[in-house]
Amino acid sequence: MLIQIAAFMNNISISEFNQLTTDEKAWHLWHGAVFLHVVVSDGYRVNLFYFNDFYIELWYNVSENKVDHIRAFKSVKLLTPFLENISLGNLADRI
Repeated sequence: MLIQIAAFMNNISISEFNQLTTDEKAWHLWHGAVFLHVVVSDGYRVNLFYFNDFYIELWYNVSENKVDHIRAFKSVKLLTPFLENISLGNLADRI
C-alpha cells in the first residue's frame, strides 16, 4: 500500500511540484529523485536532481544548516553551473 502511495505521489508535473511547500518538495526528492551533482556557490551547496522529466535544485545554506530554496526547471541553460564542474578526466581511456 505504501509503495502504491509513493508511486502516485511521485507522478506529478513540474507545475504541481513548484506549487508544493518546501517540506513536500523535499519529500519527493528523497523518495524518487535521482541525485546528479553538487556545486558550492556563495555559502550554498546546490544539489542537482532529476525527477519526472525535469531537474531540481536544492539550495542548502551551509552556515545556517537549512534548505533555503528548492526549484524545478527544464531549461538546459540552467544546468551550466553544474556542467562547468564535471570533469570527464580519463573517460576516453575507459572506453
